[in-house]
Amino acid sequence: MIGRPCPLDTVVYAPAVRMRRFYTTYEAAHLLGVSLPTVVNWIKARRLKAHRTPGGHRRIAREDLAAFMARHGMPLPPELADAAQAKRKALVVGEPGPVREGAARVFLELGFTAEESALGFAAGVAAARLQPDLVVLFANAPDGGETLTGLRADLELAAVPVLAVAPAEWALRLQAAGCAAALPTPIASGAMAAAAEHLLTLVAAAPRRRQ
Repeated sequence: MIGRPCPLDTVVYAPAVRMRRFYTTYEAAHLLGVSLPTVVNWIKARRLKAHRTPGGHRRIAREDLAAFMARHGMPLPPELADAAQAKRKALVVGEPGPVREGAARVFLELGFTAEESALGFAAGVAAARLQPDLVVLFANAPDGGETLTGLRADLELAAVPVLAVAPAEWALRLQAAGCAAALPTPIASGAMAAAAEHLLTLVAAAPRRRQ
């Protein structure tokens, strides 16, 4: 038996859930459990990624906020839980050319966001902007040169694992200088993808230190 139709004014609709894409610094401070000046200082120090609106107001993407919290062992609130599943990011550093481009393609095929950078100061700038989960360094010196020194000296980037690609005889010096692993050249098929996944698995399993 078909029941009587329900009058339109008695129908209760579930409220639409609006997914936030960006947060103000005040909202971010509330979610992070810190003061507003602390958030502003983190942004100025390039520890927390943000952009400015045409009106000059800072806005923080939910994915960047979630990544920052996860990176520093902060519990994610429910509204950011799914944002933590954003794509992993890889920065490929080396001399421009087909070798660097090929490495970037490997990570794109693995589902990463992948960017390329030149060696030296440019690598530090690119890493600070991208906040990668992994840096792949085509080393031009047995100790990684100024590129590796700069990455390891940056407090915000010091925990990012660096996978060096270099001659096998450089491996020990590169690891002593701060590389998480060294991949010998010539690179065997599938070796870069396997080494990257192994390093990121180790990082994910390691205890996180709160700031």
